[in-house]
Amino acid sequence: MEEIREAALAYYEAGTQEQRQLAWAFFQTLDVDGDGTVSVQEFVNFLRGRGYRLLDNPSFFQALDRDGNGCLDFYEVLTLYYIIKSGRPFCDGCGVFLKGLFFTCLNCYESSHTTFDLCSACYRGKRFSHQHAAILDNYTLLTHKRLTTMGGLGQPNMSQGSLNV
Repeated sequence: MEEIREAALAYYEAGTQEQRQLAWAFFQTLDVDGDGTVSVQEFVNFLRGRGYRLLDNPSFFQALDRDGNGCLDFYEVLTLYYIIKSGRPFCDGCGVFLKGLFFTCLNCYESSHTTFDLCSACYRGKRFSHQHAAILDNYTLLTHKRLTTMGGLGQPNMSQGSLNV
């Protein structure tokens, strides 16, 4: 979670005044009682009320609670704000939050409003059911998109849904 925190802080500090105000407004929306922190109950109520079904659990709250004091301060909520705004995925196999490397369906990524994403364990163990075979890790997907944009030069060799390196 530390790299995600760092990214959230970098975007916040490099952002415009308007973007920083939006992040602060998000924090204030969660801090219902106005005490300057967000409790587990405020967190769960907010996320459930807005349909963030995979985020609204106490273990995710604990991962955000960097100092372990049982409530979230502004910078801890800023990490949540970044996760929501950036569309960070959860595993479609087991539901775990995908903090780092993950696998995604190329077809869904390119032609659907929703992606199909997997943690390494679910992909490796074939613990998923999906209609498409072309599944790439997020770094290879980025390279694939870059090369496709460049006109297909040096495009990764895909064979039966797996990457040949």
